[in-house]
Amino acid sequence: MASNLPTTYLDYADAFKFGIQRTADDIAWATSNVVPVTEGPWGDIPSVQIYYVGVNTAGERIRLPQIPSFWRYEPSGVQLANSDDPDPNGPHRTYYIYGPRPCVVRIELGPSMPGILVERPNGGHPVQSTGLIDGKDFYFRESDGFWSLSVGGTDVVDQPDWYYEEEHDTPDELSEEAVYSLIAKGAALLRSGMPTMAVEQ
Repeated sequence: MASNLPTTYLDYADAFKFGIQRTADDIAWATSNVVPVTEGPWGDIPSVQIYYVGVNTAGERIRLPQIPSFWRYEPSGVQLANSDDPDPNGPHRTYYIYGPRPCVVRIELGPSMPGILVERPNGGHPVQSTGLIDGKDFYFRESDGFWSLSVGGTDVVDQPDWYYEEEHDTPDELSEEAVYSLIAKGAALLRSGMPTMAVEQ
């Protein structure tokens, strides 16, 4: 992905100023183009409104017609206040939220594929990617010569509606193009009606 930094800048202060301006531009763009999504509440954690900005491989902002749950604000982004939490399983738990509001989540997207919205893969061991296939969350994972695709379900990682796993013969780390190809292959198998496999734990 092309760098979002200016071609040249004089010093750190200039780079910092650019980052602040980009954030402001993203918030303005999201506010004018995307309907905010209300996330939560979760227990004592209040609900929040979050805007999402999709960024393609050229660094251009695009609208996201659908948002996978993987990309949403979740309780994992809320930290327990340890000083008020002597018993992590007790009934009195204090929460606080990091980060400014309003919040914009920048998502780097892979190539456009029919019916598929895919995040650019990340990580090296395992390689992972998330997104939507025909409106359902998916989770892609590759490690040690095996790749898998989980789709749908209340927990797409541990209890997906559909799961497929296969060995591959790529000797080195998968390229982004190879990941996209495997996701497309998995989507084709899902659409063809192939039965689900048992999820490997």
